[in-house]
Amino acid sequence: MRFVPLLLLGTLVSACAKEGPPVADVVSEPQTVTVTATDYGYQLPSAPIKAGLTTITLVNEGKEIHHLTLIRLADGKTMSDFMTAIETPGPVPDWAVAVGGPNGAPPGGEANATLVLESGTYVVACFIPSPDGVPHFAKGMIMGMEVQPGDGATAALPAGDIQVGLLEYGFVLSQTPTAGKRSFTVTNQGKEPHEVVLVRLAPGMKAEQVGAWIEAGEQGPPPGVPVGGLSGMNPGQVQNFSADLTPGTYGFICFVPAPDGAPHFAHGMVATFTVL
Repeated sequence: MRFVPLLLLGTLVSACAKEGPPVADVVSEPQTVTVTATDYGYQLPSAPIKAGLTTITLVNEGKEIHHLTLIRLADGKTMSDFMTAIETPGPVPDWAVAVGGPNGAPPGGEANATLVLESGTYVVACFIPSPDGVPHFAKGMIMGMEVQPGDGATAALPAGDIQVGLLEYGFVLSQTPTAGKRSFTVTNQGKEPHEVVLVRLAPGMKAEQVGAWIEAGEQGPPPGVPVGGLSGMNPGQVQNFSADLTPGTYGFICFVPAPDGAPHFAHGMVATFTVL
């Protein structure tokens, strides 16, 4: 259950660092976009998607865990260009940059991300592998998405209940979440790309054990189940996600690779906390 093919996504999210959007104290209503995930594909909405503040909800109707990674292509580049590029060994071109999205939607569940979309051409992809080790995008779970110019001024990202900082290598929370629907504003304050996977842990488990279970070949019952988060974010990026938390133990985990090739969780980028 590795959540990203480490070298590919690590290149995508590190190709270009951008400052994140401003965070507002006053909540503005975002555009809502619902994407349905299956094994192995996405169904995008028929209505046009426009630039601006947007909440993307990923509804997982498949039997495997899925996420949605948004990859923005530079002007003039196409989905065909991207597919050709990833067939060639070596770094992904710097005109393809991962810009976040909903992470870790369990079967029958959903995940969400609120972010400011720019107009242009995007690739939508799932990098989680199946039990056979083949990542979902290689099974067809990848497609293009067009974002049209917005109608007016872009609303700012609303401030969440809980602030989460991503660092080398750890998570900093403004407070411990309590039970209920909670919104998280996540800022990559580090110098490397990072993601956050929110995991509901099995009784007695810690976030570190999720990484150990993956490294051991995913043998036996999983020590936790993903229930949301955000896909790979560049330094300076800011996005929100929300999750309905019930009492129990949860973890944050980052699977993006460090410069040495090891996933960030292997460097200690995990956090365990109890929700009361």
